[in-house]
Amino acid sequence: MITLHGAPLSNYYNAVKTALLEKGMAFEEVMTRPSQDAAYLAQSAMGKIPCIQTDAGYLAETHAILDFLEDAQPTPALLPADPFARAKVRELVQSIELYVELVARRGYGTLFGREVAPEVKAELARDLTKGIAAVGKLAKCSPWIAGDAFTYADLFAYWAFALAQPSGQQNAGLDLLGSLPGGQAWYERVAERDSVKRALADQAAARKPRT
Repeated sequence: MITLHGAPLSNYYNAVKTALLEKGMAFEEVMTRPSQDAAYLAQSAMGKIPCIQTDAGYLAETHAILDFLEDAQPTPALLPADPFARAKVRELVQSIELYVELVARRGYGTLFGREVAPEVKAELARDLTKGIAAVGKLAKCSPWIAGDAFTYADLFAYWAFALAQPSGQQNAGLDLLGSLPGGQAWYERVAERDSVKRALADQAAARKPRT
C-alpha cells in the first residue's frame, strides 16, 4: 500500500491524492508538514510535500509521483497512450505550473489576510496575463483541459487554479479561468468528480478550528 505524506491544504498534495482516488489505488494518509528535519529530508530531499512511501522506497516531487502512479497502475489511464499526446499533457501541466501557479503564488498572502506589495501586484498583472495567454494556446477545455480524455492535467490544473484564480482576482483584477475559452465550465466539471469532492471535503474539515 502507498502512504501519502502531506496536508490537505496543499494543492500539490491534492493533485496526487485525487490521482490515487481516480485510479482506485489503496493508500493511507499521514499528515506531514514541509520540514527541514533530517529524518524527513531522508524521504523528501527538499523537505517538501507531498511525498509517497512505496514498497520500493520514498518518492517526492508531484510530477514524478504522478508519472509513477501512471506507470504502476496504467488503468484507468490518466495519460494518453500515444507518446506525443502524453508529452502534450505534460507540456500543459508544466506550463500551468511555471506560468500560472508559481506566478500567482507570489500573491497568495492576500488569501490569508496579508498585504502584498504594490510592485508585486504589478508584476502579477504583467506575468499572469502573459502566462494565462500561453496556457490558453495549449488548453482545450472540450470537455477536459487537454481535450477529449480526462488526464492528470485536469487534476493538477484544478488544484492550481483553486488558488491562482483568487490570487489573480484579488491582486491584479484578472479572471484567469475566464481567459480560457470554456475554462469556468471545465473547472466546474472537474469539481463534480468524486475524487475532487472527497479531497475538498477533507480540505474543509482540515480548515475547521479544533475545539
